[in-house]
Amino acid sequence: MVRRCVESVAAQTVPVTHFMVSDGFAQQFLDSLPVRHVRLGVAHDDCGDTPRAVGSMLAIREDFEAITYLDVDNYYLADHIELMCEAQASADAEVVAASRFFLRPDSSVLPYVDHRPEAHVDTNCMFITRRAFDVAALWGAIPRQLSIFGDRVIWAAVKARGHSWVHVDEPTVAYSMLWAPAYRSCGEDPPPGAKDGGPAARQALEWWRGLTDSQRQYYEQPFGMKLGLG
Repeated sequence: MVRRCVESVAAQTVPVTHFMVSDGFAQQFLDSLPVRHVRLGVAHDDCGDTPRAVGSMLAIREDFEAITYLDVDNYYLADHIELMCEAQASADAEVVAASRFFLRPDSSVLPYVDHRPEAHVDTNCMFITRRAFDVAALWGAIPRQLSIFGDRVIWAAVKARGHSWVHVDEPTVAYSMLWAPAYRSCGEDPPPGAKDGGPAARQALEWWRGLTDSQRQYYEQPFGMKLGLG
């Protein structure tokens, strides 16, 4: 699975640099792959927000033109980055939202219908250019207790800060579907190990609603906006 992810990035039709951030579980074989292997040494257990923050800071510091994110169980089609660049240039957009298709554990395609980008853009579908790097720097500011909503918070920040964005309809992100409700919506039984995000989401919301107004303002300050969690 890891090799599939890495090989899909290496196969892109335009030059890219791949930071592979090991969040507490570094594997030595990664050093032989075409990645910049970054070991954090500690598992942060925040749905990937910390490794995304670290990867973003490295990309910003090293003067890259754009940042994308790819969870290790997913992969890109070979022309993914090229299409993102073309869409960005055509619309002069600061952010591009890709489309994804969904895979069952056996790699067959699940006919699940994705959210429209006006409502939600998955982390793996974000292409953030330098003019919107202020948003990429926010991953580390998301409270750990709200990490299950990380991509929703970042996408809300894109819109709240007025960054222009464009959506690419052609799906180029292969997303391993591990959420049980998606299978039920397609009339299928969830596969073994599928997750139900409901309890974790409710726990996160209960934590947020239990804060005082001043405590919520403390966590919202880096974003300069209401987090919109009710």
